[in-house]
Amino acid sequence: MPKPARYIQSAGGMNRVSNQVKHSHPIQRLLPIAALLAALAVACTANYGRLQRSNDVSKTFERYEVLADHAYYATGPAARPTAILAIHRSYTLKPGLWRSVDMTPELLSRLVDAMTDQLGFTPAILGGVIADPAGKQVGVWYSLYRRTTIRLEPENVIVVSLPTPDNDPFPMGGGRRPGMLR
Repeated sequence: MPKPARYIQSAGGMNRVSNQVKHSHPIQRLLPIAALLAALAVACTANYGRLQRSNDVSKTFERYEVLADHAYYATGPAARPTAILAIHRSYTLKPGLWRSVDMTPELLSRLVDAMTDQLGFTPAILGGVIADPAGKQVGVWYSLYRRTTIRLEPENVIVVSLPTPDNDPFPMGGGRRPGMLR
């Protein structure tokens, strides 16, 4: 049974209003949702930094040079670290994942040598620049692994996740992990 017609009062008298609802094209209905998702994606990625490989940073660590304007941190066993961070003092590393290290050239020498001894060679150890979302250097990294997540929070707080191995973390070593026999 058809619905009864509706009428509205207007200056020119009574006008009939259609009972049919005009539907927009499905894509037009999805545009606001797509715009919202795109804005959220940009907002979420805007706070993430990145790790950029740097031979200069590798050489700085391998010469046991301590950067005066940086605070140092390490992870892994004290005698066999898996990574060393140096974060510029204008930033604060969020506590919890990394242990603070009062770095000296002698201690840096022991830590870097311990990392090298785990592999037997240095080319697989990655030195890199820790950059903010705009590409500005906020610290440096030296690790057996090349994967981490870097997030910047308000008030210059930086969060650096623990390093994780790639599928093939040591391509120069045939994909073998430290201590793995052929």
